[in-house]
Amino acid sequence: MTLQGSSGDITAPVEGRVTVGDEVIGKIAGIAAREVGGISALVERPGAGGVRVSVAGEEITLDVSVAVEYGTVIQDVAKAVQANVARVTGLMVGMRVVAVNVSVEDVRVPSGHAAARA
Repeated sequence: MTLQGSSGDITAPVEGRVTVGDEVIGKIAGIAAREVGGISALVERPGAGGVRVSVAGEEITLDVSVAVEYGTVIQDVAKAVQANVARVTGLMVGMRVVAVNVSVEDVRVPSGHAAARA
């Protein structure tokens, strides 16, 4: 089924603009960060949550604060977060993600792990 407007052409140019709020961008980036294996949680900073968003024109810079699971290779997990956050956020928002800065703020031990019982 093809949707058509009153002109009969769905691809006809339409005036107006689309705005995506910083909160929406941050939420998308946060979900994308938590999708990465080895991430335990986002770490909320006062006034910023786990993701801080800076938009300049059509470019986005993201600062993501995370907790990793004990036993992971932190550099590998952080690079995977950068890649996934940039890819998902860029695709969903339709803007260029120029930087994803990852700050590892905590390491968490799974409840069944021997270190958690020590």
